[in-house]
Amino acid sequence: MSSIDPQRPDVVAFMAEASATLNRHLPSPKDVFSFGDDDARLNDSLLALVLDGKKTGTATFPIPEPLHWGPGDYAVVVDSKGRPRAVIRTVSFARCPFKDVTEDFALSEAEGDYDTWRKSHIWFWKDNQGEADFSEESIVLCERFELVYPKASAA
Repeated sequence: MSSIDPQRPDVVAFMAEASATLNRHLPSPKDVFSFGDDDARLNDSLLALVLDGKKTGTATFPIPEPLHWGPGDYAVVVDSKGRPRAVIRTVSFARCPFKDVTEDFALSEAEGDYDTWRKSHIWFWKDNQGEADFSEESIVLCERFELVYPKASAA
């Protein structure tokens, strides 16, 4: 779980704004996070893919246990400065060895072709995050989500 409190005033205000704009109540988010951890450039580029409606999937390793969110739950995505920028809703989860992640799922992350996706995720988990035990056999969580707010910008 992220270190950002879902009850932080700006997050609560952002969820209220989203609810008012969509004219429906959105429950409190189960998580508030940024894509790409502490890398500001990566964070903002992945967020832009979400806001453009291109990124609809994300893979997680290691998988937090117990999971604190699931299909149907909402999360707020923040930018590199910690400002709330998007509300997403988890659609589905699949757990599988990294070597079995499908090309279809990898492409849902909108981070390049399948080979680029594999190389960048190996680099991110093994080299960048120092997960020495990460391997082709490591179980990853493949999450599909939908952008709820704001609606995707016109491409």
